Amino acid sequence: MKYLFASLFLLILALLVVPPYVGCDEYTPVAGPCNFLFPRDHGAHPGYRLEWWYYTGNVKTASGKRYGFQLTFFRTQMSPPGVEKTWPQNPSSWRTNQLYFAHAALTDIRGQRFYHDERMARGAVGLAGVEQEEGLTKIFLGSWSAVLGNGEHRLSATSDLFALDLACKPAKPVAVHGDRGYSLKGKKRESASCYYSFTRLNTSGFLSVDGETYSIEGTSWMDHEYSSAPLEEDLAGWDWFSLQLQDQTELMIYLLRRRDGDYSSSSAGTFIEPSGEPVHLNQEDFQVQVLDYWKSPNTAARYPSQWRIRILPLDLDLSILPNFPGQELVTRRSTQVTYWEGSVSAAGRAHKKPVDGVGYVEMTGYAAPFNRTR
Repeated sequence: MKYLFASLFLLILALLVVPPYVGCDEYTPVAGPCNFLFPRDHGAHPGYRLEWWYYTGNVKTASGKRYGFQLTFFRTQMSPPGVEKTWPQNPSSWRTNQLYFAHAALTDIRGQRFYHDERMARGAVGLAGVEQEEGLTKIFLGSWSAVLGNGEHRLSATSDLFALDLACKPAKPVAVHGDRGYSLKGKKRESASCYYSFTRLNTSGFLSVDGETYSIEGTSWMDHEYSSAPLEEDLAGWDWFSLQLQDQTELMIYLLRRRDGDYSSSSAGTFIEPSGEPVHLNQEDFQVQVLDYWKSPNTAARYPSQWRIRILPLDLDLSILPNFPGQELVTRRSTQVTYWEGSVSAAGRAHKKPVDGVGYVEMTGYAAPFNRTR
């Protein structure tokens, strides 16, 4: 009944909000450097078709139990800028062209269990949205929220299965990817996003699962990205890696997968020095080898489940393993997208010295070709 209600709700939203003539080229394009200004750009960017605030992290309890978590908020603009001017005078307060989705997940690494939940709401009548006031940015959907400001990020999400209440304090400044935030995701200049990250957030707080509440500490990662461009036709999806290494460096790589199985030359990444200085990486700077696969018993999608990553100019050689293979999200009640998003561990060598770390990997387009860019 829950799924039937959610599907009906999504259909009603589509009929009420999405005009039949929408074209991607009518939205605001990303065509050059984004030149972020903070804290303003922590907020929403109406006019761009798709935007998300993405938190992932690895934490542990005082007794050593390890957990991974994800909390993501998506904003979708359902009609191009200016369409609101055609609406009748004094429209209903429910009328909006902004739709919000949220996904939350928890991985119990020791227990090898995975929990996830999802939400969806209009950006109207206080159901969901982004608010900015006096240097604070609040992204919310119902009771789920992320609040940025006063030197920390506060995350809160409660579901029937688990709950998160976390304080995340940046250990490094914002890392801006690509050319001043302009992150190319294809052959066309407008196939791009504005993209920045907090790559190391010292995280503490509480999580609840299976009737128990734990005090936890660890590290997390935050991505904020917005774009109007769909994935180019020759691409099926992407693999995204975020790694926090013991030597106080971080690594982000996104691999754009072509439908023929090869990686697009637009695949790229960023290496973050201990000082916080970002180093841009082009595709020729790294090699990624898939060493094993896992087949989902829920969707029959076949995902990579072990990798070797080499960053050639940095003499960095890492082996990446999921902390639990079954970290697949099937989001029938919100975005209707199936993807793998999970906690991973890394081990290898940096400049011929041993190094290890933790991180997250996201994989899309394995259950079905994906139609939006990261």
